[in-house]
Amino acid sequence: MKSLSIIKREHRNLNAVLFTLERLVLEIEEHNKAIDFVIMHGIVYYLDSFLDRFHHPKETDYLFPAIENHCPDARPVLDLLGQQHAQGERLLVKLLKTLSAYEFLGPAGFGPFRDAATEYVEFERQHAYKEEKEVLPLAEKHLTQSEWDHIDAAFADNQDPIFGERPQTEFRELFKTLGCLIPAPYGLGPELKSN
Repeated sequence: MKSLSIIKREHRNLNAVLFTLERLVLEIEEHNKAIDFVIMHGIVYYLDSFLDRFHHPKETDYLFPAIENHCPDARPVLDLLGQQHAQGERLLVKLLKTLSAYEFLGPAGFGPFRDAATEYVEFERQHAYKEEKEVLPLAEKHLTQSEWDHIDAAFADNQDPIFGERPQTEFRELFKTLGCLIPAPYGLGPELKSN
């Protein structure tokens, strides 16, 4: 069941990236901080290159069918999650387009970019939450060891370009930014204080 741990770890990594995106947008809006377009494009590139090309397809192609074999009643939620994978890709394209427009137009392009970023962050958080609360427990309860072996083999070759064992060179600056913005104990940023 290594893939179960991998999926949960990838969700945590995703949440760190989403938190960073959200934090950067907030700093631009509330503190008029200059945007670093290289970092923003790096975040979008990461989301596309890892989440949409590795993580989601493995869930759709390996995990969801195995669950459906044991739990036909889960088909509606599995279908919904599969549809959400496609919807997440569309939202990411929208985010990239609004980021490019913001880069070209300057401050006049910030509002649509902010809205697209907020929509994407909330969507992906809710999607991951639904998987962890409704689908992963079914997998844990019903899948056989041979099914887990097959799924584990598929997920084992996921190489996260930021958080993996061998982070890719082009993501070095993005990794540093994430580390400084994500609050302790996961990153080096200031601890979040509850109100």
